[in-house]
Amino acid sequence: MKLLFVRFSSLGDIILTTGVLKHVNRMLPGAAIDVLTFSQYAPIFDKLPFVNEVFAYDKSRGLKEYFYIVQNEFEEHDYIFDLHGKLRSKFLKFHSQADYHCYKKDSKLRRVFVKNKKDNPRLNMHVVEKYFETLQKPLDLAMPDIEELRPVLIRNQEVKKKHIFVHPFASKNTKAYPYAKELAQLLIKEGYTPVFAGIGEAPDVAGVINETGQRNVGDMLDIIDSCEACISSDSGPMHAAIALKKPTVAIFGSTTKHFGFYPSFKSCRVLENNELSCRPCDVHGLDKCPEGHFKCMNALQPELAVRLLSEMLV
Repeated sequence: MKLLFVRFSSLGDIILTTGVLKHVNRMLPGAAIDVLTFSQYAPIFDKLPFVNEVFAYDKSRGLKEYFYIVQNEFEEHDYIFDLHGKLRSKFLKFHSQADYHCYKKDSKLRRVFVKNKKDNPRLNMHVVEKYFETLQKPLDLAMPDIEELRPVLIRNQEVKKKHIFVHPFASKNTKAYPYAKELAQLLIKEGYTPVFAGIGEAPDVAGVINETGQRNVGDMLDIIDSCEACISSDSGPMHAAIALKKPTVAIFGSTTKHFGFYPSFKSCRVLENNELSCRPCDVHGLDKCPEGHFKCMNALQPELAVRLLSEMLV
């Protein structure tokens, strides 16, 4: 049996597919598991023994290459599991003989929750559970404990004692941690070495290792793997740290667990302000706080993050 899993972007969303693939391999060891993704994210699947083949699509080369891949590579697959659910991935449904299934992302429920805080049981499901739900019925598999779906990455870097990967950056300002400098200073005071990486500016603090800048995915994963633990905003690198089994403090500002990306795994702690009625203010985060106070992040002092980190590293 040949299975194709499709997820084109982004970093965190793709990383979260890996635990699903691993569990499918555990339950169906005879199945060949293939992946279709953007070429920039192909390193995520490096060294994963349960992934048979990665079809890497370079989106810069346009739709012509994509149509070629679709029409020539997937005729022998028995199932296609679309874990992206966009027009590009849904195209596979009409150009392959495979049994096609698309995951239910519940975008409308998320928007309703942002607008009027109307809860729904599906908003309590993690994204990895929603991914797995897509293939439950077709493959006749029972939903496992969420830890069985924990994402997994393999990099094999030597871990540097007391080096802490710090990623305060985010695609939206209301998800970014505003106390990067103060956090770095406190970590150094407590005997740690902060390692900043990602797309953003590291604070100018003596003792900080600055690895920021535009790096490829493989380099970023190696940096994270070389650290003992992680403090991160709600972002792709946060999911990478969890997949690399790093004790992780996840800082959540404008986003909440209702969007499905909460780190509900062992050796993870979440730092957030649960006393605000305005959270979440947007599904994806915003450029600035719509209320003007930014209490969702401003209340999360560095001492709180370092305390959670120290508790996990005892």
